[in-house]
Amino acid sequence: MSKIGIINCYNESRTCSSYGCFKAFNNREGSFKNYDSNSEVMCFVHCNGCSEDSVQQVLEKSRIMKNKGVDTIHLSTCIKLKCPLYNKFIEALGKEIDIVGYSHDVD
Repeated sequence: MSKIGIINCYNESRTCSSYGCFKAFNNREGSFKNYDSNSEVMCFVHCNGCSEDSVQQVLEKSRIMKNKGVDTIHLSTCIKLKCPLYNKFIEALGKEIDIVGYSHDVD
């Protein structure tokens, strides 16, 4: 059983319902296709928007999630597609927790 956290883009969250992330998890599609039926999403948080401190802020949130039992963090597809800090997030988070670089496939 995996305990999953998802980090999505604050800027995109103004117009995104997060439907794609949760649909993919519930249907075990996209990046969630290899999880068993006992796996659960434990946390869903936003980055804090684009700033000089974004990577550090995402690391702090990931540490909180890890302390709550999350063992894998997925960056949302919107971060993968639109965030200029995507590679920095992957690099920094990957040193501390299992990281998956997207959540759902793009239709």
